[in-house]
Amino acid sequence: MFDLPQLVFLILVIGIVWYGLRRLNGPPRDLPRRPGARPGMRPNRRQEPPPRIEAEDLVACRVCGTYVAAGAPDCGRRDCPRLRSR
Repeated sequence: MFDLPQLVFLILVIGIVWYGLRRLNGPPRDLPRRPGARPGMRPNRRQEPPPRIEAEDLVACRVCGTYVAAGAPDCGRRDCPRLRSR
């Protein structure tokens, strides 16, 4: 399979190629930079509040067990305990 010198040589070649590609690509130029920022500095970001979730509570139907919105009209069944929408 692989001898130790072949394995070391393979790792060395992979490392040289990886390092060479990093040097050729350079730093990303399309990212906005702050004035006076040094490379490698992490920007100070303010924590934004989580987005507000618009949700409606559901309640289980006493007859069939399906969950429906609390203000929803009846489902159309004769034995539905919800308010009639007619």
